[in-house]
Amino acid sequence: MPTGICKICFKPIQIASIATLLYKNLTVCEPCFDAFNPSYESFHFESVKAYAIYHYDDFIKEKLYLLKGCHDYELKDIFLDRQRHLLKIKYAGYSIVPIPSWEPDNQTRGFNHVEAIFASLKLPMLKILSKTRKHKQADLSYAQRVQVTDLFAIADVNLSRRNILLVDDVMTSGSSLRACLALIKAKHPKKIKILLLSKTKAPDK
Repeated sequence: MPTGICKICFKPIQIASIATLLYKNLTVCEPCFDAFNPSYESFHFESVKAYAIYHYDDFIKEKLYLLKGCHDYELKDIFLDRQRHLLKIKYAGYSIVPIPSWEPDNQTRGFNHVEAIFASLKLPMLKILSKTRKHKQADLSYAQRVQVTDLFAIADVNLSRRNILLVDDVMTSGSSLRACLALIKAKHPKKIKILLLSKTKAPDK
């Protein structure tokens, strides 16, 4: 019996497994979900526990481009379709802080894609980081990407009683993540963790 329409292939989502029965409001059928090939990588970044759901492969790159570059807002929920319930448990008690995009870009597409992706976790979201100028990672070399310490700013907020979950869609060189993490650490939150939708491998030094 169909439970909805897949937002990738537009075919009915069939009850094909226990997972299909357990998860409500699925947006991706099982064959399409298999193409995501989650890697679930745990690691430390700047001494902070981090977790990446996917490798940034061609499939993830294409789907993020459709959401971010083609403004296909309907795709915002496909990335965490089968993980959101477990992630809500894993990060219970945390407040999401999304790494920001350039605000004029958000206005052009009508939404912030990182906020849209992680909103499905239904955790408190603190939009306290901002981007101070236009900056596109894809146009820069690896050496240039690491020089972004002044690219972000943080609001005048008290985080001393907060558990912070810093989130982003793609980690490449880690420069944006590092800069935002430093700003948050300066506010002395109770705890900090990092959740990434996807992660690439850094080039050899």
